[in-house]
Amino acid sequence: MALQRKWILILFAAPTVLFYLFFFISPLLNTVYNSLFDWNGLSDKTFIFIDNYINLFQDEIFIRSLKNTFYWVFLVLFVQIPFGFFLAYFLYLKVKGFKFLRTVFFIPVVTSTVAVALVFSFIYEPNFGIINAFLREIGLGHLTTAWLSDELTAMTAVSVPFVWQNIGLMMVIIYAGLQSIPDEIIEAGEIDGVGFFQKIIHIVIPMIKNVLIVCLVLGVTYAFKLFDYVLLLTNGGPIHRTEVTGTYMYIKGFQELNYGYGNSIAVTMTIIVLFLSVIINKGLKSKG
Repeated sequence: MALQRKWILILFAAPTVLFYLFFFISPLLNTVYNSLFDWNGLSDKTFIFIDNYINLFQDEIFIRSLKNTFYWVFLVLFVQIPFGFFLAYFLYLKVKGFKFLRTVFFIPVVTSTVAVALVFSFIYEPNFGIINAFLREIGLGHLTTAWLSDELTAMTAVSVPFVWQNIGLMMVIIYAGLQSIPDEIIEAGEIDGVGFFQKIIHIVIPMIKNVLIVCLVLGVTYAFKLFDYVLLLTNGGPIHRTEVTGTYMYIKGFQELNYGYGNSIAVTMTIIVLFLSVIINKGLKSKG
């Protein structure tokens, strides 16, 4: 019976394992393999070992794109997750109309990224965009600018739709975690006279620490996967000011047909994300 049960488990697990190997492990290994070649996708491959990686970390544009990517990680850690937390806690208090507000806050998450980018491109438009029109209306026309073309404002302008669209996802995840907190613990804290912020810091956050870890890992992954907002709004400009590793990988791999170099960027991004994920998991769980 034990042997029969073992084979039944293997039989049911096999499709999932094969699916994972074929659609995840195989492409990953193929990417690592291709990163060791000088290849344009058409001609014969030339084995150059780790030369692509050496050139990568001597590439000023890649270094800038990596710094810009960490800027998005910063936004996730210090803007997106905190705002998502307080929206979730606001809903957790079951204010009047909280179900309607929950839907409203989550709508941007399910909205097409292309649609969001298109809307914000009209908002930022220098001549008839809402922002510049409003500034002219209130007598601050000297502050108008081409928000997506100005080196001083481009990065912030691109980051706004990203933060706005994904706050709702963090909110829903954290809200689910808040609902798992026993009411007795919250009530006991209130009876002991714990203040609003003390309750959040000393009761709520420790109780949903694992949920916050999930949000952190997801947020870091999304920051390194970022591609569409930059491509649609600025295409990495002006002068690579908003370039991120995702768009630079796309340029090298698909526009310049340097597939080996593009694969080396993809492998480097994967290693960094895995390293940060391990640090987040080990660091925060060890404090528990």
